[in-house]
Amino acid sequence: MGTMADQLANLHNTVYSPDGRITAELRSDQVTSLTFQEGAFRQYTERELERQLSRLALRMWTSYQRSYDEAVAAATGQAVEPSKESWDANRRRFRKAQAETVSTGMSPRRLVYFECTGMVSWQIVIRDGALTELDEAQLVAEVFGAYRAMNLDYRIKMQDLRTEHYGDGFAPRRT
Repeated sequence: MGTMADQLANLHNTVYSPDGRITAELRSDQVTSLTFQEGAFRQYTERELERQLSRLALRMWTSYQRSYDEAVAAATGQAVEPSKESWDANRRRFRKAQAETVSTGMSPRRLVYFECTGMVSWQIVIRDGALTELDEAQLVAEVFGAYRAMNLDYRIKMQDLRTEHYGDGFAPRRT
């Protein structure tokens, strides 16, 4: 792998929920852990945990995007400046469509639902009663399942958008 590919593959970020009681780790662009401070899990209601996880997801994406931009800047010697992309009308249309893209994912047991618009507006829904039904490890597995499903939906939609805006040669075709 080249320098930029190495840097992107080795990105590592740790982020915290607004209340500081939930920690998530990202390696590259994958969430690798989600942990609660000792005793914190049972103190949440479904609605409060939804709010904390939704904000945590936004913080994860923001942290990843900053690290990504820093890695690209380090490899190219030029700062990433989205405002400089605006001269290309096709790129502007792509970015607008990307920002409006809604991606969704449901957990394996259908207890956690993710919905994300443009990777900046996150809504996480936890079914009523799920926190009494699940232990911490089971809930984390449900969150990961819903996140993976949403992330796959996003990647498929981005591939389709790239093909739409840049042609078949830009993105591999799905079979």
